[in-house]
Amino acid sequence: MPRSPKTPIHILIVHGEAASAVASVMQAARHTVKTAAHLDEAARWMGREPFDLVIAPTGYGDLGPLAQAAQRHGVPLWAIGTHEALNSLGPESVAIDEFLEYPVVELALRRRLDLYQERRDFYRRQTQLENLLRENASQDPLTRLPNRHFAMQHLQLQWQLFRRKSIPFCCVLCDLDDFKRSNDDHGQRFGDKILRAVAHVFKSKLRAADLVCRYDGQQFFILGSDTEASGARQLAERLRMCLTHLDLPKEINLTASFSIVQSDSSFSSPDHMLKEAEDALAEAKQYGPNQVVSSAQSVAQQSL
Repeated sequence: MPRSPKTPIHILIVHGEAASAVASVMQAARHTVKTAAHLDEAARWMGREPFDLVIAPTGYGDLGPLAQAAQRHGVPLWAIGTHEALNSLGPESVAIDEFLEYPVVELALRRRLDLYQERRDFYRRQTQLENLLRENASQDPLTRLPNRHFAMQHLQLQWQLFRRKSIPFCCVLCDLDDFKRSNDDHGQRFGDKILRAVAHVFKSKLRAADLVCRYDGQQFFILGSDTEASGARQLAERLRMCLTHLDLPKEINLTASFSIVQSDSSFSSPDHMLKEAEDALAEAKQYGPNQVVSSAQSVAQQSL
């Protein structure tokens, strides 16, 4: 497998005889170098640009503030100076990642830069992979919507907010009617196309504060933030009507059943609320396809 090309190092160097001597080596190696006039200026620049590395000379003042700024922004700090100067460093030496003895041997410096570059690129790829794994763990691969696990985490957060601040929210469950028959008649690939289309429509019709996820098979879950049952019902009706306008073959009459549950103090937990939504969805399916049903608790809450 071919190796990825190395990304140049973006280096901040503090002006000084020793540091200036290594700048030309780094530029020759096609790294980008920016020079600060003094230590304080370098410390101020730390948060302004995404530096990969800071190199500062010894003997030009206290390295402590720059070392703290480098640690705060997660940037390695290399100190450069004579053997005597490096040995005389105070407590700030514990925050220094590398020591470069001056005068610097060019070949040795290039090797250290290459090693640093290899490590940096490795850790970047590792971080990207970890982020991808986390994303995949919370995302449905077919619809690219959040998955059930992700939705349940957000349901827990909404529940905690409701308990602390009495801010209402609603759970909406949706089940595509006779979806198994469509899958059997037209094949799984066609069924997957329908699921992706429904996911796209649902996501486009929600507010930024709301959440839609793929719940299970042909079921979708919607978490309506700061929403009462009446508003959730209007949303469900709107989504139900949108399904009739999907670009599908004429013989496909896609409909869906919806259930709505509003947060209420009578529920003992988010799981209790979700169980109520599932029971209301089963009731909607019994009434016939293409129905929107609110749970008994939500109806009672609206009548108060």
